[in-house]
Amino acid sequence: MKPLFLAAIRALGLSPAGRGGPGTFRGLGAVVLCTAVMCACSLRLKEEGAAPSHPAEASAGGDTVDAILQRAASDALGGREGAVIVMDPQTGRLRAVVNPRLAFEQAFPPGSAIKPFTALAALRAGLIDRESRVLCRERYTRGDFEIACSHPKSQAPFDLARALAYSCNYYFAHLGERLSEGPFDAALDSFGFGARTGVNARGEAAGSLPRGEWRVSDALGESHHLLVTPVQLLTAYAALVNGGHLYRPRQAAPQGFIAQEVTRLRVAPSHRAALIEGMRGAVKYGTAASAELYRLPFDLFGKTGTSTSSNGFRSQGWFIGFVADGGPQEGAPPDRVRLAVIVFLKRGHGAQSAEVARPVFEAYARECGMRSTQCVELDCGMSEPNKDSESQISDSEWQMSAKANPPSAIRHPQSIKVHLVREGVTKAISLEEYVRGVLAAEASVEGELEALKAQAVTSRTFAMKNRGRHAGDGYDFCSTTHCQRFGLAQGAGGDGRVSGKVAGRRSSLLRAVAETEGEVLRDERGQLADTYFHAACGGMTANIEAVWGVAAPAYLRGVRDDYCATMPHRSWMQVIPAARLAAALRSDPRSDVGSRLDKVMVTKRDASGRAEFISLEGERRRSVRGWDFKLIVGRALGWQLLKSSRFEVARHGTNFVFRGSGFGHGLGLCQEGAHVMARRGASYRQVLGHYFPGTQVEAERGIVRSSWSRNSAEVLPLPSTRRLSLSSEHFRASYPAQIERGEVEAVLRGLEAVREDLARRLAAASLRPAEPSVVEVIIHNRTPDFVAATGQPWWVAAVTRGRRIELQPLSTLRRRSVLTTTLRHEYTHLVIEALGGGRTPRWLAEGLAVHVAGEGAMLARFEPAAQLTRDELEQRLARPGSPQEMRALYAAAYREVRALLRSEGEAGLWRRVAQR
Repeated sequence: MKPLFLAAIRALGLSPAGRGGPGTFRGLGAVVLCTAVMCACSLRLKEEGAAPSHPAEASAGGDTVDAILQRAASDALGGREGAVIVMDPQTGRLRAVVNPRLAFEQAFPPGSAIKPFTALAALRAGLIDRESRVLCRERYTRGDFEIACSHPKSQAPFDLARALAYSCNYYFAHLGERLSEGPFDAALDSFGFGARTGVNARGEAAGSLPRGEWRVSDALGESHHLLVTPVQLLTAYAALVNGGHLYRPRQAAPQGFIAQEVTRLRVAPSHRAALIEGMRGAVKYGTAASAELYRLPFDLFGKTGTSTSSNGFRSQGWFIGFVADGGPQEGAPPDRVRLAVIVFLKRGHGAQSAEVARPVFEAYARECGMRSTQCVELDCGMSEPNKDSESQISDSEWQMSAKANPPSAIRHPQSIKVHLVREGVTKAISLEEYVRGVLAAEASVEGELEALKAQAVTSRTFAMKNRGRHAGDGYDFCSTTHCQRFGLAQGAGGDGRVSGKVAGRRSSLLRAVAETEGEVLRDERGQLADTYFHAACGGMTANIEAVWGVAAPAYLRGVRDDYCATMPHRSWMQVIPAARLAAALRSDPRSDVGSRLDKVMVTKRDASGRAEFISLEGERRRSVRGWDFKLIVGRALGWQLLKSSRFEVARHGTNFVFRGSGFGHGLGLCQEGAHVMARRGASYRQVLGHYFPGTQVEAERGIVRSSWSRNSAEVLPLPSTRRLSLSSEHFRASYPAQIERGEVEAVLRGLEAVREDLARRLAAASLRPAEPSVVEVIIHNRTPDFVAATGQPWWVAAVTRGRRIELQPLSTLRRRSVLTTTLRHEYTHLVIEALGGGRTPRWLAEGLAVHVAGEGAMLARFEPAAQLTRDELEQRLARPGSPQEMRALYAAAYREVRALLRSEGEAGLWRRVAQR
């Protein structure tokens, strides 16, 4: 593993401090700060209908910016057959139009671009809420209609936001089954679909709405009954996000422009927030992620769509995107949405349309950033850099951190971002601090140290496995039970004093986290385990397949738990009037049997005794999963009413009586059982072994900043884009389809060359490693993909595990002039691992890799003044916290290896690795 450094500054044509003078880095600061504050300097215009929409444009003439946007849109579309429209969503003024004939005069199926309106219709009808989840089965088939999903496979059900972000056809097809023509057409009609917008252009088409028999394909935009024009779709989207103002689109100069509002629509703030959350996810990690719009320095959200053309075999691509002032955490207030862009491509798809839109947004960012009056007031200056400016202000750091945050808020690359829902703020904290906060909320009354340790390992593993769960919101986890409850580990009363009992619990909590620091649970393949926990299982933990309908790993199939059976939640009873229960069940279409409820019967139980399926009879019959039944009742009547799905039910007169045991879903760690086990002398490892059989507690490699691992477990890349493969004699590369084949061929040639070089070096030492026949090389599409797949920080260039080398995007490595040295460094690690059998000390492996890669001279200036012992170096190499520390440690490791090279020679050093 190698940090991305040095070349970041040189790639920008800048000199390190002491070579180019203090003004050198001041210039870099100007570029970054102008971009970072670009959107923050937008002021709300007081006069209704006034233009332009950005004060920077006012200072230079909005018509000039319009001309730049027109040129950018025209150049981006190039020779493709399609259309681009740029609009001010606050007024309806069209700022740029490319190919008016397609933009105004022709109507096409919208494909997935219609899904936000489908979702809105369902939200208004009460068929779903933002938490409604469906597990995607990858292909939907009903009658003669069949459609597949192209997003990455997920073992977790999608909520609305994720379904929009990934444009899940399965989710929306099932939603279409429950919708009908009435609410769907009413929603679309109110946004102007099926009618001309009144744009001041000739020959505008009206499009059409579905009439007559309802089809699931209508909900997906895959129907010749639903046709829209690009200007119609853009105008409707603008009304969706600007607070419900449906404007007549007009081509006009900005001076004196008066907006013409057609109607004012009511879009519930909660509905709007849910839809924007999904659209933001589409840009950050979903269907539009390949365009890397998330790298632009403002809050940008949008939706792709791919539809079948009228001839039935060519696809058409759509992308509708918006710029809003501020960051994602501000939620894009309706009056701060600044720019709207739609791209329509014939013979294209949604991701390509998003890529065409990018130059338009870049032009907007460049012009508004350069013309910003606040940038002038701030003088775009930064303080003079210190002696380590090269590491303080790197291109990579600014790219990853400063695009949406001011320089003072750069986040530590290994921090966890947790959103405190009640307080409405997001905090960036360390992983261990996050685990302490989870224990403070989830185990606040636990006093047994070993039980707390088991909880700490479980929660830490969940955090590492599910990091980025709320990526579409701009943070990793929320503070509610949707993720893990999170609180501050204070423990003080209102007067600030802490009781002895509370102080003791707090001390145990802190000790539990400290004594398990970095430890996680791994399955038999070495992968991070799926760890869940609950209050009480009632005698046997649950099988995840029976609860959520997903494939069950061996450790989540349920275990007998005699410890929990002695605790308070071993039994409970609730009496619910039939009329009240019927009303609760009507709140969800899956359980709606009408105004009358006659029977509730458990028709199937799993091996743990939980209700797997429940039959409901009233005016209609319904069958629902036991856990879904529990959630539906809990959402309507209170979560404490039915404590679990491990119950029996019988009707007595006008009441239904539920008798059950356990509290929670029953998956994984049982907190009450763990408490009893710990009290009886079990260690936390024994507790975890009982509830997650077949797993092992290990130090987490994801927070160990080493490029090599003694465990050869494979970590698969996230399939965020279509991938291809290419092989040479000894290497096989998997790479994103958009990378040129020649670039990958160059990588393979480079690896073959370093392999030959190392073979010669080892032959001189009379050694021959037992290397694998084929080495897998994974080239990631984006830095976030690399981080998610490897668990490493963004500043790591590559990772080697066993016979697998994982690389940052080639463009990133090439821009920093480290591609060649990275390949040499990583293949050297692979050889060291094979030669030494996993026993080589880290300091020796890293120092020798630096030597072979030829990085010694580059690292010399980072050598720490104080000499570290080899034991200190070994320990610190396991957990460097920053690129700066990593450089210093690599330099120190190379210093040790350099001394050995002088005394033993390189051949002797290789024999030392081989322990001969």
